[in-house]
Amino acid sequence: MSSFYGIELGLRALRAFQIGMDVTGHNVSNVNTPGYTRRRVVFAPTPEYPLAPRLRLGSGVMAQSIQRLRDMMLEQRINRSSADLAQLDTLRQQLQQIERLFNEPGELGLSARLDALFNAFEELATRPDSMAARQSVIQAASALASTFRTLHRALTTQESQLMEQAQARIQEANQLAAQLGRLNEQIRAATASGAEPGDLLDQRDQLISRLSELVGARAHYAQDGAVMVYVDGHTLVQDGTAFPLPTTLDLANRALDNTPVDIRIQTGELRGLMDAIANLQSYRADLNTLANTLITQVNAIHSTGYGLDNNTGYLFFDGTDASNIALHADISDPSHIAAASVSNAPGNGGIARALADLRTTPQGALGGASITQFYRNLIGRVGNDAQLSKNRAESQQLTMAHLLQLRDSVSGVSLDEEAANLVKYQRSYQAAAKMISAFDALLEDVLQFVAPR
Repeated sequence: MSSFYGIELGLRALRAFQIGMDVTGHNVSNVNTPGYTRRRVVFAPTPEYPLAPRLRLGSGVMAQSIQRLRDMMLEQRINRSSADLAQLDTLRQQLQQIERLFNEPGELGLSARLDALFNAFEELATRPDSMAARQSVIQAASALASTFRTLHRALTTQESQLMEQAQARIQEANQLAAQLGRLNEQIRAATASGAEPGDLLDQRDQLISRLSELVGARAHYAQDGAVMVYVDGHTLVQDGTAFPLPTTLDLANRALDNTPVDIRIQTGELRGLMDAIANLQSYRADLNTLANTLITQVNAIHSTGYGLDNNTGYLFFDGTDASNIALHADISDPSHIAAASVSNAPGNGGIARALADLRTTPQGALGGASITQFYRNLIGRVGNDAQLSKNRAESQQLTMAHLLQLRDSVSGVSLDEEAANLVKYQRSYQAAAKMISAFDALLEDVLQFVAPR
């Protein structure tokens, strides 16, 4: 055994505790770095030195490895939960925006415009020969038609924006998949060389987390550090290769068109956007049905009445749905508004009364609801959908917060704990340095005794 054996013991301890301080410093430096995973040094004894068959002498300590403290089962739970939260929160945001487009309740909303038109018909029924009452009908009808068109245009614009956002999410997912493929190769190479690619693994986990939020991606981890990522049955990333998602939406099935099997999007922001688009299309379809029924029923009654010019057959509304409803050219002259149910009776308001009664008359095209009731039901459905999505998002947020707390307890950096570790390693380092000084002094005394100056 070397005479410098004690110095070698101390030197190994110095190296090991220096690594401990370096790792602790790295943890403290990244305490606020998003996605950073705490590191821990694993110490192990170096191989013993045999002095005799039954006597073995310890040879010191070494930093065996640097562990990345990550619970992968918990990470997968967090990724699934974050995908659900992303879906629900995206749906909540979009439904709240759609709800605001209806502007209900409010003086400029469609409900107030419908009431104004039916009130104007009621006023015309009591004064069928009044030009002022006829002008009021035209003004109320014009405002109603304009509100229909504005709301339809706003819903269509919102749908286009949601479609663009959905395409952006798909493109982002494909870009992240390509980055993940490159990271796979780097991690695999580092692992094969015996290195600990902690920072690369942090980047990898962040990419997987974002892919989960975007499209509900699932990850399968291999022993060599690489990861395979799936969306439904589609392999998004395998080894160093990414297989992009198609960009054509199948809203009815909440899927992406793909050959031979469509890729179902079950959660994530993309699913939230697809749900929002489907809801919006349903609301707009009901709005069109309402406008079409109003046009059809008002024209059917109005065309049977007589204007002040004693002519009949005039139409009141033009268009087919909420996108193009407008006043018909027949009533550009207020005297053409048909208020009377019989000819040569300018004081008769039978048709105006029938038009006013449309406010509460059940309509087969509206499922037995009246025009005003159908719209109230639509507004109620929009509000209920928005509130339900809000409640579900808030509930999922609590679940997510709990999981993140669990992850922080495992992977997060505690400054108090790191400070304690730093003091421990410093004291150990100082002790090792003193041990080296003691052995150095001892050797110097031995040399002085053996070979005095």
